[in-house]
Amino acid sequence: MKRIKLRPSKRLVQILSVIVLLVVVSALIELSSLFVTLLLCIPLLIACVDCYFSRFGHNVSIELSTNQNMALYRWQPIKLLLKNKAKQVLRADISIHLTNALELAEAVKSIELEANQQAELSYSMRAHKRGDADISAVELRITSAFGLWQSNWLATHRTQLKVYPDFSRVTSKQHLNGVTNKPINGLKLTKKRGDGIEFHQLREYRQGDSVRQIDWQATSKRRKLISREYQEEQNQHVIVMLDASKKMAIEAKEGSHFDHALNALLLLSHTVLKQGDWFSMQSFNQNVRWLPSVKGAQNVSRVMNHFYDLYPDQSSSDYVVAVNQLIAKRSKRSLVLLVTTLDEQSIDELLPAIKLLQKHHLVALININNRSVSEVLKEPIQKYEDATSYCAALSLLNTHKKNMAKLRKEGVIAIDCNPEQLLPHVLNTYLNVKHSGAL
Repeated sequence: MKRIKLRPSKRLVQILSVIVLLVVVSALIELSSLFVTLLLCIPLLIACVDCYFSRFGHNVSIELSTNQNMALYRWQPIKLLLKNKAKQVLRADISIHLTNALELAEAVKSIELEANQQAELSYSMRAHKRGDADISAVELRITSAFGLWQSNWLATHRTQLKVYPDFSRVTSKQHLNGVTNKPINGLKLTKKRGDGIEFHQLREYRQGDSVRQIDWQATSKRRKLISREYQEEQNQHVIVMLDASKKMAIEAKEGSHFDHALNALLLLSHTVLKQGDWFSMQSFNQNVRWLPSVKGAQNVSRVMNHFYDLYPDQSSSDYVVAVNQLIAKRSKRSLVLLVTTLDEQSIDELLPAIKLLQKHHLVALININNRSVSEVLKEPIQKYEDATSYCAALSLLNTHKKNMAKLRKEGVIAIDCNPEQLLPHVLNTYLNVKHSGAL
C-alpha cells in the first residue's frame, strides 16, 4: 500500500482547541510559565510520536471480488475481504475507487478489526453507462494508535468490467406484449412449398394433415398412415442495419432511441440464432461496425461483445453510403432490417438507398417514433403559441404518414413504433418474414 495523505483527526483538533483555551485562561489568572509550557509540550510530544508511527505501512491484506459482467442500471454486490495481520487494532474507513460510469450505494464503510482477524464488507455498485469500466483501487483511511491522525493508504486492485444492456427489463411482460406473429403491413402470409420448407421428421397421421404430407412408403411398411413433418428453412440470413447518428440520441423512457434499439436487436439476434438462421449486423455512420455471418445460439455472446459499448455520434445519417457498404459485404438475398428515426428531411435521402438495397435484399424499415411530436399533440391549447405548435406537430405527423405510405408502395415493409415497443415489432417482422416464405 502507498500512503497518499496525512491529516489531523477531529480528536487532535479538539485537544488543541482545549489547550489553547487553557493557555488563555492561565495567562489571565497568571499561572506559572512552567505549567503553561508543560500544558503545551506534553500533548504536542504525544501528537508527534503518534504521527511518526502512523507513517509506517500497515500489515493489511485486501481481496476484492465481483462479477466482471454487469447489467446497466442494476445493482451488483462487491465483496471486500480484509485481513489485519498486525498486532494492533485496525480502525479504518474504507472506500473503493471507480470510473465515472459506476457508482456505489454507500461510498464509505467503517471497520474496527482486532489483531490477526479478518472481516468481509459488502458494497452495492451499479453502472449508468454501457461499455468498459473498471475498479482501480481500494482506499483505507486509517486512524493512528492514539487516534490523533488519519492517514490515507491506497491499495491498487484493478478489475476490468463490461457493462451490458439489462435484458431483464427488455424481456419483461410489458415489453414482449404483442409478440404473437401478427401479420404486418406489406407482407402477404402464404403456406410455403418446395424450397421454403425442410423435412423434419416422420410421425403418425393427424386429423387435418394434407394428403401431400402422407409418406406412402412408410405407411405401407408400418400399415398405418404416416405423415411427413416439415419445418421452416434454417439457413435464412437476417441483417440488421442500425443507425448510429445523432437522431438516435433522442431521449425516451429508460434510455435513448439508440439504447432501446440496441437492446431489442441483441435480443433479436438471440431469437434468429435459436431458429437456426444466420445473423449479421452493421452499425453505420462515422464509425462503421460490421459483424458478419454468426450462426448457432451458443454464439450470441459474439453479437453482444461486438456492440455492447457502441454509442451514436454527432453526425447525420448517410443511408446511401451505408447501403453501398453493406452490399459490398453481402449481396446474396437476405432480410435487411434498417432501424432508424426518420425526420421530415430523411425520406429524400432514404428512398434512393432503399431502392438500391431492394435490388439485392428484402427490406424492412423500422422507424422509432419521436415522442416529442405526440406529446405536443396531447397538450391542451390555451394560447396562440400552443396552437402554432399543435399545427406544426400535426403537419409533421401527416407528412410522416405520407412518407411511410410511399415506402410501402415501393414494396418496403415499413413499420412505426415507440421505443418501448421496439422489441415485439422487430421480432414480429422477422418471424412473419420467416413463416411467409418471402425470402
